[in-house]
Amino acid sequence: MIHLQTAISELQKHTVSEQPVTFGSNGIELNGTLFIPSGAGKGRRLPGAVMCHGYGGDQVAFENSARTLASEGIVTLTFDFRGHGSSEGTLDGSIVNDVIDAWDFLHNRPEVDHKKMGLIGHSMGAFSAILAAGKLRKARVLVALACPGEFKNKVVRNPDHFVHPLLRLIARSIFQYFNLVNKIKMRVDWRRFLEFWIRTKPSEALSGLEDCAKLFVFCLGDQTSPYNRFLYSYAMASEPKQVMISCGNHTSMIEPGELRTQWQKWTIGALHGRHPHP
Repeated sequence: MIHLQTAISELQKHTVSEQPVTFGSNGIELNGTLFIPSGAGKGRRLPGAVMCHGYGGDQVAFENSARTLASEGIVTLTFDFRGHGSSEGTLDGSIVNDVIDAWDFLHNRPEVDHKKMGLIGHSMGAFSAILAAGKLRKARVLVALACPGEFKNKVVRNPDHFVHPLLRLIARSIFQYFNLVNKIKMRVDWRRFLEFWIRTKPSEALSGLEDCAKLFVFCLGDQTSPYNRFLYSYAMASEPKQVMISCGNHTSMIEPGELRTQWQKWTIGALHGRHPHP
């Protein structure tokens, strides 16, 4: 009987079509992929989700997760941030605009239920998704995977101090070393990107998202985005919110495994209006 129920459940899953898409603003063209569940259309609008990859990555990082969500009836969009993958432009202080452009593109699709949309991001993508959610005030679901914490040091945040060449050189060297070790090739406007990263406050965006179900996922072995550095932002986040902490490293939550399965199930339930449980 159990095997029969499993078979029926699998048959009820949506088949998924994949469509390359382009969108953007201010002369920057971003490349993405739209994952569309079977049966979606004007007569049957389904929830939608935008997935935002991390620093130095591309949309492939979320490809399998996007297929999973789409097979469960969620129209899903992945894309390459500016300066990444096959998208145009240079990584700078405007990456939140990329998320908003992706949101607007998905929002305008005839297959999507505008009242059931969410943002999902990993690392830099999580950071950007939180800021975009704060500006849009429309997301019903927000999933932040391995999100970096904000800088609390007032000296570093002070523009008169941060623009000092020595501080910029140190920060730039750290990112460039990361690129070298991981063999990452990107187009970066270091000054604008670093100033954006240092001065931005995700806590302010999170404090005003009362109508958005929020899930924050961290791994104990993550040295890039330690969960304890995000504690202030989490404390400032308005309810409803949940946190999921597991073993693993910085990329464990986007790799095959139980952790990825757990946050995917939470996301699917939340976007379909079911009470989410991690």
